[in-house]
Amino acid sequence: MPHDAPPGVTREEIILGYRMFFGRDPEDEAVIQAGQAAWPDVASMGSAMAASAEFGARHGCNAHAQPPLDAPGNLVETEADVATLRLMAERLGGYWNRAGEAAPHWSVLTEERFLPQNIGANLEAFYASGAWDAQVLDATLARIGRRAEQFRHCVDYGCGVGRVTLQFARRFPQVTGLDISAPHLHLASETCRRAGFEHVALRQVTPEHLMPVESCDLWYSRIVLQHCPPPVTMNILRHAFRALDAGGVAIFQLPVWIRSYGFDLKTYLAGTPGGEMEMHAIPQRMILELADWQGMVLRDVREDSFLVGQPAAALSNTFTFEKMR
Repeated sequence: MPHDAPPGVTREEIILGYRMFFGRDPEDEAVIQAGQAAWPDVASMGSAMAASAEFGARHGCNAHAQPPLDAPGNLVETEADVATLRLMAERLGGYWNRAGEAAPHWSVLTEERFLPQNIGANLEAFYASGAWDAQVLDATLARIGRRAEQFRHCVDYGCGVGRVTLQFARRFPQVTGLDISAPHLHLASETCRRAGFEHVALRQVTPEHLMPVESCDLWYSRIVLQHCPPPVTMNILRHAFRALDAGGVAIFQLPVWIRSYGFDLKTYLAGTPGGEMEMHAIPQRMILELADWQGMVLRDVREDSFLVGQPAAALSNTFTFEKMR
């Protein structure tokens, strides 16, 4: 740090801290200024946030724990016939269409301030939060020796109301947002239109076409695939890998272990799938094998279990693959 640098944490560091620890932005500038006055450095800020009641409620009392190395594996069925895949996708689409009609912004980021009765005062903060995803994308590409400028066509899978799509539109000459929910896509279209982004295409995912893009060189998905039954997710990934051009990159987040989780088609279909927001996991081995079969090479993998709740009870990864053939 230069000798003439002001003491304390910066505004940007506080915003980043809130996003990492609480999954949200600070309430207002007064909160940011209070943090700058209270915390002399990043370490003290992190300690205070980790000890806060909000962080404890969000992550549980053993927030820093990781799943044990001897944790038993999840038994997960990942294949289904065409008719069963279509049935699961139809039920999945039904849920997200209902969510898109009732609480579109909250269904993307499940925070009280983004509920329909609160979104008017927080709409700007909702869309501003997409900058963090774009920052993650930039950093991930940098770690594998790539830059956003090297890509032509970016697919934002599970784009919702366009929260992250707007950020990608500032980085890539062609962007396609895909989502299974028509109400979400309607809001995304209005948002992109108001922003003046004519190079953004929005397309609906259907049970018949779970990945309705034939070619791209960057495929991105975050806090989306975890809500899909494993056979649906594997089908999406299979088609995404096939659609990537040689040298293309896939970056996506997915839980790979959840305590006491299991998935078999018979039990799942006998329940009430599509009735609520679901959380699923696919063992890491299955993802790596599928990628290998499709000519993909793993370039980066990071843990991000805060996206799925208590870190000790789940393990989530953000994978980065490059297509070699």
